[in-house]
Amino acid sequence: MTRRELFLPGPEAPHWLPGGDAPGGLLYLAWGHRQYGEHPIPQRLHHGWTYMAVLSGRPVLLVGSRRQPIDSGGLIIAGPDVPYGWIDQPSAACKLLVWVWSRPPTFQIPVHGQSCWLRKCPLAAMDDIESIHLRTRREIQQVDSHSSRALEALQTLVDAAFERSLGFVGDQSLRSSQRLHLAEAWMRRHLDMRAPVRALADYLGVSPMTLQRLFREAGGLSTGQAFLEIKMKEASRLIKTGNSSIKGVALSLGYSHSGDFTRAFTKFFGFPPSELL
Repeated sequence: MTRRELFLPGPEAPHWLPGGDAPGGLLYLAWGHRQYGEHPIPQRLHHGWTYMAVLSGRPVLLVGSRRQPIDSGGLIIAGPDVPYGWIDQPSAACKLLVWVWSRPPTFQIPVHGQSCWLRKCPLAAMDDIESIHLRTRREIQQVDSHSSRALEALQTLVDAAFERSLGFVGDQSLRSSQRLHLAEAWMRRHLDMRAPVRALADYLGVSPMTLQRLFREAGGLSTGQAFLEIKMKEASRLIKTGNSSIKGVALSLGYSHSGDFTRAFTKFFGFPPSELL
C-alpha cells in the first residue's frame, strides 16, 4: 500500500510549505537542483495535483512499475491518486520546478488510472513557465489577505502555460517569426544604441538567452551580429543618398568617433565608406 505523504527533499533543497491553511490552494512549492541518484524520492501518493517542469538533467520518474526518463523541457502533472517518485544516475544533478495545488487543472488532461500527464515543452514556452514559478515564489514571500486570489490566478496561468505547450510546437515557427519581426523593427528604431541585447530582451519580454537563440535559429547570427548588419546596411543607404556626411552617419548610428565607424564599415563590407561617395 503506497503511503500518502509529502516526502520532503533535504534541508538544502529549496522548497516551501504553508504554515497553516494553504493560501489559494497552494500546498507545496519547490525549485532548484536535486540529486535523485544520491537522494531518491520514494513513490508516494500526494494530497493534491502535482505540476512539475524539468529544466535540466534527465531524472527518472517512477510511476508504479514504470521508469520514465524525463528530458529537459519535460512537463508532468500527477493527480492525487498517482503514486510517483524519482531516481537518477549516481551523482547526476537535475533542475526542476514543482507546484502542488489542491485543485485539479482547469483543462482536460488525458490521464487514466495511475498514470501521469507527460509532455515535452519547447524552450521558448518554458520561459513563461519559469516566470510564473518565480511570481509564485514572490507571492509566498509576502502572504497577506490578497494572496489567495493572487495564487488562484497564478494556478490559472500555470494551467494556461501547460495547456499552451500542447500546441506550441506547431505554432513555434509563427511565434518566432513574429518575435523576430518585432525585434528587427525595434532595432531599426534604435540604431544609435551600442549594446541592445538587454534592452531588446526586456522589450520582447524574453531572456537574453532566448533572444540569442531566436536570432541564431533564424539566420545563424548572434543578436549583436544581426544588429550590426542592420546598422551597416542603413549606413550604406544613407551614404549613397548623399544627404549625410560620413561623420553624420557615424553619429546617427551611435558611434562617438567617425574612425570607429569607418573601421566597422570596412570590416563588414570589405571597403571603406568613402568609396560610396
